[in-house]
Amino acid sequence: MFRKKTVPNSKDELTNEHKIPGFDNISSIFKGKSTALKNELIVENSLIEESLNISDTNIAKPSTNKAVQLIQEVQKREDRTIKPFVDYNEGLLFYPILSKIGESQDNVTCLDDLVSDGILEKKVYEKLIVCPIHPDTFSASMRLYCPKCHSMSVEKLNLFEHKKCGYITESTNFDFADHENSNCPSCKKPIKNFEKEIRVPAMWYQCDDCSEKFDNAVIKLHCRKHEHDFDTNSGQFVTTFSYKLKNSEISINSDTNQIKDELLKLLEGFNFNAKLNVSIKGKSGNVHEIPIYGKSTTSDESILIFIKNQSDGIDQSDMNSILVPKLDINPTNTLLVTVSGVNDGVENLAVHYGIHLISEPDFSKILSRVEEFVSDWYSKNGGKK
Repeated sequence: MFRKKTVPNSKDELTNEHKIPGFDNISSIFKGKSTALKNELIVENSLIEESLNISDTNIAKPSTNKAVQLIQEVQKREDRTIKPFVDYNEGLLFYPILSKIGESQDNVTCLDDLVSDGILEKKVYEKLIVCPIHPDTFSASMRLYCPKCHSMSVEKLNLFEHKKCGYITESTNFDFADHENSNCPSCKKPIKNFEKEIRVPAMWYQCDDCSEKFDNAVIKLHCRKHEHDFDTNSGQFVTTFSYKLKNSEISINSDTNQIKDELLKLLEGFNFNAKLNVSIKGKSGNVHEIPIYGKSTTSDESILIFIKNQSDGIDQSDMNSILVPKLDINPTNTLLVTVSGVNDGVENLAVHYGIHLISEPDFSKILSRVEEFVSDWYSKNGGKK
């Protein structure tokens, strides 16, 4: 993309500029606090804070933080949950998502740190029963044995009753291989719905080797790697955990700082004097908080960019909060960008009031569409790419 140098110190309508202070740790990003500050500050959307005299070189870049990158990856998942992967033979537990941020897949500490910070919620995912002699392997299977001869050649039998004619027999006498053409052995009538037409009054086991019939088989767990059985009562438990974003609405806004920085650079490349998180006085005299405001250095044209992300989608109330400053400030263009879904009626409302709506599942696509929009606008006004 063609870039032009911006003109420094250009006057605009900005009445106040909010700086974003550096964050000491990942917890401060989501809880809206910074331990470097002496007084507690109220943070809106984890980004806008009270004006502080801190140089730009001291502003932290949360997007480069591995913890933030991890949360960005979790946000892409429908259930917002990090689930484990178990290697049953080797007795290893992995979290594959960690490899996407350059961490070892078995580094559970970084996940537990986010639990301590109140970002993730730790839940029991599965209880595994492992061999008491070889607890280093998770590979165990259940085996059924005949209580008389200890053979594993055990079959499960059911007693079936055809409700329509009252015929009762063992399940081996019913052939349900073809569900569409099954018939009762007694009345010969077709059985089309097994659950409605057949009742199961009893169940037992039979040993194929000694023909013994019994109600309860002997149950053993088998250590598959070391080829031996162990009693279910002697088995040890291994607990695996999943990690879920504790507050989806806060977490979905966690990476808006990154998109703001990228949009700022994009506007500056098209000769806009762009500012983040500013207060602008409208025609009514009221002051409005604007996430991104850009003023052309070569004309009177201006742009407002709003960033809204909601776990339940963008609705008309979100649009109404944009309409007020848009109508009062009357910029040349107004953009609403979001990674959230858009509820019914929102697109028509945006078109009616001249708001350019961009909804994409990830910020890279949003940046591409904003660049396309601004580039087209810039070209129509005499700019060259």
